[in-house]
Amino acid sequence: MVTCYEFLHSGVNRNGYIVYYGHKLKISQFLQDIESFSGALIQLGLNKGDVVTLYLPTCPQALVAFYACSKLGMIANIIHPLVPVNLLADNLRKTNSKVLLFYDVTVKDENPLTKLGQLLIRCSIADYVHVRKPAYALYSRMSGKRVGVIDTYAKLLKKGANTPTELQGKAEDLLCYMHSGGTSGEPKIVMLNNNAFNSVTDGMFKMYHPNVQVGDFNLATLPVFHAYGLCSAMHGPLSVGYSLILVPKFDTKAVSRYINKYRVTVWSVVPAMLKKMLKDNTFDNKGLSSLDVIWCGGDVCEEALVERVNGILSKYCSRARLMRGYGLTEVCGVCIVNNYDFEQKGSCGRPMPGNYVQIWDDYNNILSEGELGEIIVSGNGVMNGYIEGGNCLVDMEGKTWVKTGDIGYISDGYLHVVDRKKRSIKIAAVNVFPSQIEQCVSKLDFVSEACAVGVKVDGKQFVKVYVTLAKPTDYETVKREVTEICRRNLIRYAVPRYVEVIEQMPRTDFGKIDFRSLENK
Repeated sequence: MVTCYEFLHSGVNRNGYIVYYGHKLKISQFLQDIESFSGALIQLGLNKGDVVTLYLPTCPQALVAFYACSKLGMIANIIHPLVPVNLLADNLRKTNSKVLLFYDVTVKDENPLTKLGQLLIRCSIADYVHVRKPAYALYSRMSGKRVGVIDTYAKLLKKGANTPTELQGKAEDLLCYMHSGGTSGEPKIVMLNNNAFNSVTDGMFKMYHPNVQVGDFNLATLPVFHAYGLCSAMHGPLSVGYSLILVPKFDTKAVSRYINKYRVTVWSVVPAMLKKMLKDNTFDNKGLSSLDVIWCGGDVCEEALVERVNGILSKYCSRARLMRGYGLTEVCGVCIVNNYDFEQKGSCGRPMPGNYVQIWDDYNNILSEGELGEIIVSGNGVMNGYIEGGNCLVDMEGKTWVKTGDIGYISDGYLHVVDRKKRSIKIAAVNVFPSQIEQCVSKLDFVSEACAVGVKVDGKQFVKVYVTLAKPTDYETVKREVTEICRRNLIRYAVPRYVEVIEQMPRTDFGKIDFRSLENK
């Protein structure tokens, strides 16, 4: 068992690259920057166990700081870079943070940050670009109110280069604070150690057993503040020898260009990204010929989407397919996947090595195959707990189990996810699961996305379905077809009473459909 810092060094391709805004950063230089930033943190007076907050988008600076924390036994507190300052301040108090790294282009006024009691470090796109460096530097200076006394990442790297540091972190050390909706739907701060990240990486690639060749690229479009993104799309691929393409903000045309330009062989996504690519007609291109696999998780992935994506992939490559998986922040992003050795239609796959899944009833009794209940998982990626206290962990059979709050069943060892336990709609004492309705409605060719919610009218509970359209369709046709396909395929309680067409679905920070905002609409 080793730290993430050591795990990276054991398998990284030092001759590879990290691509960022079209510029190539040599991984050998990236490793040197980790050492320099480690020296800078020591110079700033930080010690083992101190908290360093990364208020950053997906960028090289975030990864450098993450690995420096791993080396020094510090804790990386990773926050969405657009969180309002008042919520940021609350988080900094909860985590007892001492240092705040932020991005100049996402902070328009630095003055409020100076009141947060943090050592501030300003990061910039200009830190890692070359040809357009003056333009990026000028834009960052002109795009907001700057405070002159703040340390910059670039200057700290130069200072830290002369301060050698020793490995202080240990495999079992707490490494990362990640932010989750919690298994009960309430926001929580999740504590993850080095072992969690490394065991998930090890499990994924044991199941996938890739043959990484020099020049192979992993496409990282997931955010660094997402456990699935940081672990499966960045730490894992880097640690087994892939070069990395970092995409700070998802843009379908940019992603299509990267796929065409580089030898992209692995890509981790959430379903919304693929749907956007398909909608914008940017997915179907010859650059897919180098692709080996697309890992898909983070949200329910409908069978219709899998079939459509696989149909396009089959035009360009013989092996590549969309592989669904399952996980949550509390298990460091992923614990169950399909792979090329075994796959079951409609399922999220089987547990990765060292992981386990069961279905329990409300009294913690294990249910038999095919029975519907709460999904319970265990493995080496399980969190230490929540920083706020409270728990979803249960010790049983010599293992620590996570009560996920999701509903599903097991068939021949494969996990099938039905819906969130807390999201189910109860109508006439019958549980109705919105995701089943959404998957049913999404089979209609004119539907781009669907979201089912519960609404009360005159004290009675009904189902309402919001849909976005893949092609122009008159409302009466939409309502008739949505109602009819649900009537033919679902229990009568799940047939929507109301159907509404909207231009686009509201999204959470992680790109999932924000069903709660639709419930309150």
